[in-house]
Amino acid sequence: MDRPFADAQSDRDLERRITSFLAARHVPGLRNLAVEAQNGIVTVSGQVLTFYEKQLCNQCCRRVAGVLELINAVDVTHDAKAAVVA
Repeated sequence: MDRPFADAQSDRDLERRITSFLAARHVPGLRNLAVEAQNGIVTVSGQVLTFYEKQLCNQCCRRVAGVLELINAVDVTHDAKAAVVA
């Protein structure tokens, strides 16, 4: 089923706004995430270093107007060299 052009354009605009909002958080891990929207359902994917960054992504995306549902497919990778052993 084809969507009207206006809906596809709205989805691209939503993707752009989310990407900009994530980049504005000044958290490097959030800048390289992929954002895809379809009828207000947003999927965010990619990798971040910490669970905090994944949760921050979740919170930021939900704040953007037009997000009806969020699918957070972001993976947390752990860099053993960055871990501090107490």
